[in-house]
Amino acid sequence: MDAKAKINKEDVRKYLLTDVASCTFTFSDGLKSKVTPSPDNEIVLVKLIPRTSKSKRFEDSVLSNYSSARNMNELAKLCKYDCLRTFTRHFKKCFGQTPYQWMLDRKMEEIQSLVLNSDISITEISRMYDFKSVSHLVNAYSKRFGISPHKSRLSNAI
Repeated sequence: MDAKAKINKEDVRKYLLTDVASCTFTFSDGLKSKVTPSPDNEIVLVKLIPRTSKSKRFEDSVLSNYSSARNMNELAKLCKYDCLRTFTRHFKKCFGQTPYQWMLDRKMEEIQSLVLNSDISITEISRMYDFKSVSHLVNAYSKRFGISPHKSRLSNAI
């Protein structure tokens, strides 16, 4: 037996429990999981991998790179994902919506803030956020907030 195999075996022994009828794990989110051995009393090896650390790292990566990405392909690359499908799957799991919809929501929140809190023209805002045209921005804004940017700006001024 070589030294590496001996070290691994010793590491496993630290976590080996004998004569255990069952074991219940209670997680920080309140969920519980009970592990019981089979009738033959076989050894059950359980490896717990904290999900929050992976999803937290992913979330932090998205939030820190989002502002410098122009589209979801760039965001995926900035978050070190070569495959857009894999990135989208992780994104949906973490944020509950597609990267496109999430980025559009953030963009529309920023646009609303500019409309309400600045005197930048709607035309200039549409250029800043790469809309195809001013009418495209107006339609997206109206759909999202139920009022046109111009009317929104006027009602906020009163």
